[in-house]
Amino acid sequence: MENDEKKQISYGKLMQKKDFDDNAFIPNNVRDKLKSSPYYLFIFIPAEDLIKLSIFPCQNNDVKKILIRLKEFSPDLVKGISDVLKKFNLDVGTIHTTGLCFEAINCFYETYVDATTLREENISIEKVRDEFLNVQRVKEVKILEITAE
Repeated sequence: MENDEKKQISYGKLMQKKDFDDNAFIPNNVRDKLKSSPYYLFIFIPAEDLIKLSIFPCQNNDVKKILIRLKEFSPDLVKGISDVLKKFNLDVGTIHTTGLCFEAINCFYETYVDATTLREENISIEKVRDEFLNVQRVKEVKILEITAE
């Protein structure tokens, strides 16, 4: 498990509004601060002695996590990734983005996106993955479905 954790920065979970509203773990005063949405994306970022939790209201349940393993960070790399997101209109639906190097050779960039545009414009996940793989210094790309239970 520890080895798997070093292969991504965060873990996402989508929750339907009904389950979110029924969840006793989230205090009412916190829940009231979030806008009402049909879904909520929970992103867990584990660290040494804690786990950071972020909650993002979402309008639909078509959320993808794009996990990119990098050779190294550079301004050109970030621009290349940004250009791919723009090409497929995923920049408009970006929910959360982060990047991190665990060690000099273990660098990742990941972004959670509302993938409605891909479905509506009939763009395949493979095409998006291939575009990211064409960016210099990108080693590997995984596109994961974030689902609600």
